[in-house]
Parts: sequence; C-alpha cells; structure tokens
Amino acid sequence: MAGTSSLRYPGEPEDASAPWSVAAAAFAANFVTFGILFSFGVFLTPIARDLDTTTGPVAALFSAAVCTYYAGGAIGGRIGDRYGARLLVGVAAVAMSAGLLLTAWSNALWQTYAAFGVLVGLATGFCYPSMIGLIGRSFAERRRPAAMGFLLAGVGAGTLVMPLASHALISTLGWRQTYAVLAAVAFVAIGWAATHGDRVNISTAGLIRVARLVRSRRFLLFFAAVVAIGPGFYAPVAFYNDYAVDRGVAPALAAALIGISGATSVVARLACGALGHRADPMWLCRSAFAAMTAALAIWWISDGNPAVLVASAVAHGVGWAVWVTATPSVLAGWYGVENLGGVIGIYYTGLGVGALAGPAVCGFIIDASGFGPAIVLVTVTSLIALGLLMLPMREAAITGSP
Repeated sequence: MAGTSSLRYPGEPEDASAPWSVAAAAFAANFVTFGILFSFGVFLTPIARDLDTTTGPVAALFSAAVCTYYAGGAIGGRIGDRYGARLLVGVAAVAMSAGLLLTAWSNALWQTYAAFGVLVGLATGFCYPSMIGLIGRSFAERRRPAAMGFLLAGVGAGTLVMPLASHALISTLGWRQTYAVLAAVAFVAIGWAATHGDRVNISTAGLIRVARLVRSRRFLLFFAAVVAIGPGFYAPVAFYNDYAVDRGVAPALAAALIGISGATSVVARLACGALGHRADPMWLCRSAFAAMTAALAIWWISDGNPAVLVASAVAHGVGWAVWVTATPSVLAGWYGVENLGGVIGIYYTGLGVGALAGPAVCGFIIDASGFGPAIVLVTVTSLIALGLLMLPMREAAITGSP
C-alpha cells in the first residue's frame, strides 16, 4: 500500500496490514483520552460537593483542560510532523495517568487545575494531532478518509462508553477512586498506542512556517469560525448532565446524553469516512456547523423533555462527527499531508479559545441566572460561526517554507 514507508524501520519486512494496525492504535488512544476528557460532566457535581465549591469554578476546570489540550496540540502536532508520533504518545501516556492520579489525591481546587487542567489536557493534545498526522502519512489519498473516519470514531466511542462507565464507577467507588482506575486504563491503552507510532525525519523545507500560515485569509476565516463554534460545541459536553438532572430527568439517562452523542458520532464518522472522497469537505464542515447549531436550539426548547434532549444529543453527535472527519481533508487539501499534524494542531487552538470562554462563562451564568440564558448565548455564537464558514475561502495554495 502506498504511503506506508514511514511505518517500516530498518530490517523490518513490508507489512500491508501495518497502516490499519496503526489506525487501530490511534483509535484506542482517542477512545481513552477523549473518553476521559469528555466524561467530565459526570464528575462535575461530585467534585464540587467534595471540594465545597459551586458549578462555575469546577466547570472552569474543564475549560482549562480543553484549552491546555489545544495548546499542547499546536506544539505536539508540529513535533509529530517533524519527528513522528511515538515519543509524543509515550509522554501522553505518562501525563494522562499522572494527571488523573494527582486529581484523585487533590484536596483543593487549585490542585485539580494543576493536575487535570494541565496534565490531562496536555496528554490529549499530544495524542490527537500527532495521530492525525500519522494517519495522513500512512494512507494513500483514496483510503485516507476511511482511515480518518475510523481514527475519529475512537473519539465518539470513548464518549459513548466512558461517561456511562464513569457514572457506574462513581456510584460504587466515588469520584477519586474512579479517576485512579482510569489512570491505570489510560497508561496501558495509550502506552500500547505509542508502540505503533512512527519515527520520521522530515526536512524543514517541507514544513509551512507559522507566520505564513496565519497570513492566509482562508485559514484565518476557518480559524475564526472554530473560535466562535467552541462555546456551543463544548457546552453540551459540560452541562447536558446537570441540566437534565435539574429538570428532573433520571440520573442514568442524564449521564447517557453525552454517550448518545458519542454513539451517534461513531456511526456518522464511519459513514462520513466512507463517503469522504466523494463529497466536498468544506461543504461537509458547513453542514456540520448547521447541525451543531440546531442541536443547541433543540436543547433550548426541550425544557427537560427526555425525547427532545435525546434529539439534541443526536444532532450534536452528527455535527461533531462530520466536522472533525471533514476538517483534516480540508486542511490536507490546502497545505499537504506533510503539514497536517501541525496545521490541525494550530487550527484547533481556536476551538480551545472558544472552550475556555464557553463552559467557564456558561458556568457562572448558570449560577447566576439558570441554564436558559447560557444556552441562548452559545446558540448565538454558533450562528456567528456558521456565518463565517459560509464566506468564500478561495486562495492560492501555500506550500513549504522558503
């Protein structure tokens, strides 16, 4: 298969199955890192109660972790493009397990910020863009969308399984012991993924300089849109559970809402990956933003109705899946697969900005005025994001540094 040379080391035989074994390892890394990160909603109330604080400060902990994830991704993606994914993912395995253990042992909110907010976020950032770059280098163009869809299905599968598993473990063991269990799971799964990472040594002449990238009009529009979608993208992850419980929904169903979004996204990612080479990836991104905006509007009108909340979660999952599956194709088409990890890492820092503002601001609005105004706010910012993405993004191609 074309594009597999970076997976073979001196003295090793060519193995046609190697790219898909790497895709399986990347699936596992995404399953664990995002499953843990996006399970935060079921930990929010237990942490707040145990540390004697309120929703706002603890919700900001999730924002800090996501912001660190995107900052780490901007650095990690670039390093992965230059030196390969193996070392980065190994570091991520250590950082994730250490962050969860330190969070479990914390006795003050600032300690959880240092442990979960920094280490867990950094581990996720080191895994995700470097694995996307790895898949981009490992598969021929025709097979790449299917491989990306499979890789990204790991995010949805983790989001389906981990909140439910975490809810069950918290009910039995408490939130601290649950994070200790997840630390062991993370070390094993991400460590296994690290053994499948590649070693590459790409000439810097093939890499785009960041200064040139940020002068690109279409990149700036794409980046501005992801900043604006961030609050609306992460608000359901952080608050579906507490909103549903507040409206009288059974706790098990409330915890399952993010899992439903994740399950929907698994199917949608695989379908999008299978069809990705036949569809315009930019129009897929625009459709995804429309679906995520619709999910927020449905959430706002639900008034706690379980069926309507499930519909919101499904729309969120579809939009999420289509967007993250199509985005690598957009950026690879603009800037080449040799730059994919670094470019997508920089791009997703925009989502980190939105995530930092979104759950943190919404948490304090919810404390002061309830859920309604917070949902309206993120719906408006998502509409702005959709408007930005609808603008023309034609531009001459930018390739390697001078």
